[in-house]
Amino acid sequence: MKRIALATSATLPMLNDDDRLLVPALAELGVAAVPAVWDAPDVRWDEFRGGGGAVLVRSCWDYHHRLDEFLAWLTRLERAGVPVWNPPALLRWNSHKGYLRDLAARGVPIAPTRWLARGRTVALAQLLHDERWSDAVVKPAVSASAHGTWRTSFEKANAHQSQLDELLRAGDVMVQPFVSEVADAGEWSILFLDGRLSHAVLKRPAAGDYRVQWEFGGTAESKVPPANLVADAEAVLAAVPGNPVYARVDGVERDGRLMLMELELIEPHLFLGWDNGAAGRLAGGLRAALARS
Repeated sequence: MKRIALATSATLPMLNDDDRLLVPALAELGVAAVPAVWDAPDVRWDEFRGGGGAVLVRSCWDYHHRLDEFLAWLTRLERAGVPVWNPPALLRWNSHKGYLRDLAARGVPIAPTRWLARGRTVALAQLLHDERWSDAVVKPAVSASAHGTWRTSFEKANAHQSQLDELLRAGDVMVQPFVSEVADAGEWSILFLDGRLSHAVLKRPAAGDYRVQWEFGGTAESKVPPANLVADAEAVLAAVPGNPVYARVDGVERDGRLMLMELELIEPHLFLGWDNGAAGRLAGGLRAALARS
């Protein structure tokens, strides 16, 4: 039986409920899947080299806190000849939100963004004045699950200046106008498995909030997205410099188009439990990817 590792974090050593659905789905295809903590010193990653073995990056939800270590781990797997999905080159590209600039250059609609390089001194109030953004969101360029993200405004910018200074000491930062569609109509997560549309959910924040993640009270409902949004999500995937075995396209509808908020290729929640066939589709896509590698 082929054997693959489902890479996870120390806080989820046995995977989350959603990722665990992959284990029986892969077993039906003759593939044994075992959870493995990505930074655990006792994991022998070379056991997943050859014979149809591989590492599938899943709930490594702490990678953004230790990005250099995470990328070094990927490099070690590459050098050891261990197949990794998604491919390490894509994971590196997706680990910094500068990938949004790359996609925008390829015609993908994204939210207006000011990119601030680490170490710069930027007056937040002046930035908002120059852009005419009365309401904005500040994000680290390396982040996940809204970590380090906060909302600001004309009125609060001066009081928030020290927060921006702290973020810029730590890394690159992005500032965007507040996207009201997230709170009003909700944010779509459109899932692609093995390059094909699989399923979708519509996420909404808790009342009075703007973050759709569960830890902030957000919800997710299985929905069929309109055909125009699916076409735009497919165009996002076509602009990606590689072939992911899984991808989550997060965006909102604006003027009849999907405006991309995030493209998740590293460790997204895939909402496998929201669609009865999703785990099987991902398992089949992974087996096909292993056969091609």
